[in-house]
Amino acid sequence: MLDLSHLNPPQRQAVTFQEGPALVLAGAGSGKTRVIAHRIAWLVQQGADPSSILAVTFTNKAAVEMRDRVRALSKKAAEKSLIATFHGFGLWLLRKEHVAAGLPKWFSICDAGDQTSLVKRCLRDIQMDSRRFDVRQLLGVISRRKSTIAGADANSGRIRVPDDDYEAVADQLMPRYEQALRAQRSLDFDDLMVRPVALLAADQAIRQEYRERFRHVLVDEFQDTNRAQLRLLELLCASPGASPGAGRRSGSRSGPRSSPTTWTDRSLCAVGDDDQAIYGWRGADMRNILRFEKHFVGAMIVRLEQNYRSSGRILDCANGVIARSPARRPKRLWTDGGPGDMVRVVALPDEQEEARFIAGEVRRGLASGRSGSDFAVLYRLNAQSQPLEEAFREVGIPHKVKGGPSFFERAEVRDVLGWLKVCAFPDDDLSLARIVNAPSRGIGDVAMERLGDWAASNRLPVAAALRHADQVPDIPRGAPARMAQLADSLDLYRSRFGAGKIAEPARAMFEDLDLRAWLRRSVLSPEAGTRKAEAVDSILRSLEWRERHDPRATLATYLQRLALDSRGEEPEEADGVTMMTLHSAKGLEFPVVFLIGVEEDLLPVSGIQGEASDLEEERRLAYVGITRARESLWITRAAVRTRRGRLEPRTPSRFLEDLPADAHVRHDPMSGESTEASSARSVEVLQALRARLGGRT
Repeated sequence: MLDLSHLNPPQRQAVTFQEGPALVLAGAGSGKTRVIAHRIAWLVQQGADPSSILAVTFTNKAAVEMRDRVRALSKKAAEKSLIATFHGFGLWLLRKEHVAAGLPKWFSICDAGDQTSLVKRCLRDIQMDSRRFDVRQLLGVISRRKSTIAGADANSGRIRVPDDDYEAVADQLMPRYEQALRAQRSLDFDDLMVRPVALLAADQAIRQEYRERFRHVLVDEFQDTNRAQLRLLELLCASPGASPGAGRRSGSRSGPRSSPTTWTDRSLCAVGDDDQAIYGWRGADMRNILRFEKHFVGAMIVRLEQNYRSSGRILDCANGVIARSPARRPKRLWTDGGPGDMVRVVALPDEQEEARFIAGEVRRGLASGRSGSDFAVLYRLNAQSQPLEEAFREVGIPHKVKGGPSFFERAEVRDVLGWLKVCAFPDDDLSLARIVNAPSRGIGDVAMERLGDWAASNRLPVAAALRHADQVPDIPRGAPARMAQLADSLDLYRSRFGAGKIAEPARAMFEDLDLRAWLRRSVLSPEAGTRKAEAVDSILRSLEWRERHDPRATLATYLQRLALDSRGEEPEEADGVTMMTLHSAKGLEFPVVFLIGVEEDLLPVSGIQGEASDLEEERRLAYVGITRARESLWITRAAVRTRRGRLEPRTPSRFLEDLPADAHVRHDPMSGESTEASSARSVEVLQALRARLGGRT
């Protein structure tokens, strides 16, 4: 029997509502994952078929945690419910309905690196210098357009976009980009949402089938949904009043039934917090949570305001900052865990002193018995980490910087995976271009360019054109024979892979290519060469793990899954102080947090015109940073910072004025005291700080 006695009344209400739509406004640290897990287990206990439950979130880590929480409550619910990321669900649906979606049985997924290469190639095609444009920004424009179009209403008309160089280039780039994806039978990450939305909107029979299949839908982090994800939920949940375009599909399935007009035996539980909506820059639409009742008529609203993470004074500061946000659903976090320490706001002379002060406080904490993992330093921009890293190295404090290049972005890893991709997806021209000389086989860039042009004019994938290289005009002498040899090798390698056979064929291929030796030779340092060669073994271990846990795994399903699992995920690191941006910190918590650089132009960060482009999102970022702290929170700023080699005076962040006077204490020589008092206070504070850091004067 599921025990709900440890849930507070609003949590129980969110877990046990019978049917219909509900928006659970879960403040920071209020137990949202507990609510979702208990609701899934409760639905199954009430008689719901576990396979009728769909729970979606945004990261693989969150999906794994959700599944583990559910398993602890109900093994049956965990095993048979579909718990996935939005993109994982999109991939699952497209695999099942690939024919209706107009896709081949096996299609590849372009990861971020593949997309970058593809955009650069398309820029060359339209004779644009890729150095003039930030490719990531162009991909952001493409992503926004795709998700907006997918989420747009049928009568919304042409989407208006800003008139700037990036938008103009995107106008020319998008058709070529989409054509290139189709040519190599690939989807990008946005397609994993866009294509399911298009399929469900156009085909009434399929839409009705999945509405009947998933009668209970749960959504985590609803404030981070974009327009396409909202539209997906509308199509799946059959919200009363929703009227997607009708369609039929031919085939053996029965025709569509009438769309449901009530929520009988159906539910949608959306859990989120508009105060933590910080991803507008990547397409998240905060209006989705603010207008939830408009999209899902008759929705119940539940507020989770009791916080189980932070002490009272930390929450008071968070409430003070976020209360000034004009567009939000009112709520106020509280705790019965006591007021705790005062929040300390410290002004330092410059960024070096700021870093040394933090290093000194961390060293004191370590000496008192705390672990390095108890501490986190949060900042708005990655560039702020350098003085901190230097200060930590000076005093020997272990630390780790989150947000750097991931394992799967390393060049050697992409080389190894490139060989697997060309085996699984023969039309993947991007991967073929990557591995054609990895290791080198004497096929130059000119030969590949001419082969590519000939393949395009004959509407062939480049891989298929390898055997016809002798027909390519002006191709360099010797290249056709080497290309034919490569084609023979690829055919041999592909023939070895089969269902449940992925690790050993990969090992044989890597050994045949002598890939480890080539990677070692690619750098001068023996140590660096060894690290590069280890990429082969890491991938082989990953293949072996997948083979053990899924005997039916194919190379294609492994690579599709890997493309999703590696997106934005970082492996756990050794113990040490965590350093990360505020965006990376969302969802995490630490006993002691240093929120640094709380100044105008940093938090809020300045835009092109000197003012924050989205001041309210910056306010929400500050709120997220404050609510990461459990026991102690330090907020620091510098009086001056070095910028382009010059010292620039800094202004305290406007957010500091919103901190309640009885919840924080300031060590700030520029707080409005008289000149004499301010000067004396400045000397006093700096002497105390320097004494603590080792007696410097």
